[in-house]
Amino acid sequence: MALSIDESRAPEALFLDLSVQRVLVGTGLCPVEPWATSYVNAVRDGRLGDAIWARYHIFGNVVDGKLEDGSTILDSVEEEAVRYKKRASREWADAVAFYKKTSSADTHHEVIEVILRVDKQDVSGIQVSDSG
Repeated sequence: MALSIDESRAPEALFLDLSVQRVLVGTGLCPVEPWATSYVNAVRDGRLGDAIWARYHIFGNVVDGKLEDGSTILDSVEEEAVRYKKRASREWADAVAFYKKTSSADTHHEVIEVILRVDKQDVSGIQVSDSG
């Protein structure tokens, strides 16, 4: 299911903060392949878990499935989701509604599952850091 998006704007403010146009042009960015193309195609196709997965890889800082701090992408998505839910409630609600529309063709549905699980979770007692 392709989503109707404005390619000059970020598809979603929290996890998909790069516009398709910005990735294609590369203005101020140094995206790496194949992740830049994967990001663009996934956004255009509505495969939102795939888009988030590509977004994490797009600058080449994921090695052997680990981020620079040693965490996995899913760990980072969960940590960011908790932070966003606690500190950006309006944007969080918009993001959850957006991610519920992911395509059934999404190959990284586990990313969306983490976001939707955090949405149902009581995060009031969880401490979050100021940055991701």
